[in-house]
Amino acid sequence: MTNEQKQQVRDALVRFVNKFDTQARAAENLEGISTSTISQVRNNHWELLSDRLWYHIARQVGFFTGEWQAADTSSYLLLRILFSDAQHYGMTYGIAIGKGLGKTFTAARYAQENSNTYYIESNEQMNRKSFMTLLMKEANMSYRSGVPEMMQYFADNIEQKEEPLLIIDDAHKLKDRVLHLLVLLSNSLAGKAGMIMMGDDTLRTRIIDGVRLKKVGYDEIYKSIGRRFITLNSPGPRDVELVCNANGLYHEDVVAAVKEECNNDLHAATTLIQMHNHVRMAA
Repeated sequence: MTNEQKQQVRDALVRFVNKFDTQARAAENLEGISTSTISQVRNNHWELLSDRLWYHIARQVGFFTGEWQAADTSSYLLLRILFSDAQHYGMTYGIAIGKGLGKTFTAARYAQENSNTYYIESNEQMNRKSFMTLLMKEANMSYRSGVPEMMQYFADNIEQKEEPLLIIDDAHKLKDRVLHLLVLLSNSLAGKAGMIMMGDDTLRTRIIDGVRLKKVGYDEIYKSIGRRFITLNSPGPRDVELVCNANGLYHEDVVAAVKEECNNDLHAATTLIQMHNHVRMAA
């Protein structure tokens, strides 16, 4: 591991530790990492630490050790701008983004690189209680009670953070009652915390149709995001090439083959690039 990577791991570790009340509590949430090791890394006294230990730390604090590199694709840059804007100004945004544009990768990477950013990947099974439990766990909070009390406890604590941001991914999978809960959270944290409600285009059509049909609660959801969705439908013309180049593929014929085969789906492009890199390293 290079010194530059070690410095990035150190920064990621500092962000991880800052989520806890004390360094000792942070160490309790790291397997095989003592408080003295944390201190050594934070204070740049790492001459005697092995690469194996560095990678062990990196995996647990969310540092990407070079296996996959981000590229400045159009969706990656725009999403990061929106995340940053919501975080700095306490805004709530609704984002409808097409499949294969890297929303989950971008959101997870942003959360790992920015303090007080909490990322939740939604699923169809979530109810209000399980959603709040997961959100509080992500924010390293523990409070057992009813949903209203959990929401109040979460809001009271999160607003004490410096520029907090909640990123709710795959929000189109959430049940109506959980979406309504997000509105209550957004309203209680208005101006104090940013929130991103992000999903595929079915999220946008579901909410707009709900408003048109006067379904209960949908106007409040739409109002919470400023009565508009930010939409991203397709990758830019050079996005696949940028991802290829960022991850070690430069040969024009190889890049062209990846671009044709992936059909402008960055998920498919990722798989193809990894296959090419594997073949190249095995050769």
